[in-house]
Amino acid sequence: MLHLVAIVIKTLSFTTRILFMIFSGLIISELLIETGIIKKFEKKFEGIAKLANLPPICGITLVTALGSTVSADTILQNFRENKKLNETEVLLASILNSTVMPIRQTFTYHLPVILPMLGLYVGLVYISTLWLGFLVLFFFVVVAGRIILKRGDTTSAMVEKNILAGEKSLKKVVKKSVKRFIRIAIIFVVTTFAVFTLMDFGLLEGIKEFVAPFARLLNLPPSIFLPLAAYIASPIVGFSMISSLLQSGAICEREAIIALLFGSIFMLPIVYLRYNFPLWISIFGFKLGVLRGLINLSFLMLTRVLVLALFCLIA
Repeated sequence: MLHLVAIVIKTLSFTTRILFMIFSGLIISELLIETGIIKKFEKKFEGIAKLANLPPICGITLVTALGSTVSADTILQNFRENKKLNETEVLLASILNSTVMPIRQTFTYHLPVILPMLGLYVGLVYISTLWLGFLVLFFFVVVAGRIILKRGDTTSAMVEKNILAGEKSLKKVVKKSVKRFIRIAIIFVVTTFAVFTLMDFGLLEGIKEFVAPFARLLNLPPSIFLPLAAYIASPIVGFSMISSLLQSGAICEREAIIALLFGSIFMLPIVYLRYNFPLWISIFGFKLGVLRGLINLSFLMLTRVLVLALFCLIA
């Protein structure tokens, strides 16, 4: 019983901050739609959206993603439910939103955390690989948008120029947002609880045991197995342990890079299972949420596999 309570507390602790961002995004999106403010911002950022034949309205969510991708995705779903974007436009726009993540993370995580821990060379290779993955995603959105979507034939183009049919009070906006928020919150909390329960019953340990034989095939020294497992469970802990091995000379820079890239291939699915999939399913629904996650995960893993293969070929 106490064990179950601990999982519940962990779930609530993990989801509280994210649910706050989702609720904020719902309020913002309702206000943007109901007051017509969004029309004032579309022109400034519609150029990037136009590259993928996305409606101009997607430009504002791209800018929002610089601050919070959760809020940006929530706004997209609101546009979808208000018939201003169709499912395909929401999918591509959401993936486009994720491509700005490296910009924010460079100043909040990469430069202050990764580089000091891993050193200039190892840190830059690792960060560049992360950037490459999102760059590939960006080109995917552009190419897919130009193939699937037709310029000037998007849903938002059929929306009346004046979105505001009649001013609504803040009270009504909040009421509408709360109704949608409750549905999203229930799905997110329940899904997260299920994932944490699976993790607690040994799913993560099984993954760690699965990784070790493959690490040996890459000729990684045994001293890096524990840091590698730690990295898969918690990147920050893994960074610090690998940093210690580098400084002591137990491993070389090439081995550190291979270990990080190899570990990230297994770490990504765990992160997506614990966080991204529950979040996107709660926002977009099961079908679109899963598809959204699989596309992102596939391209990010593919780029890391290719870079890993390159370093494994280096003598």
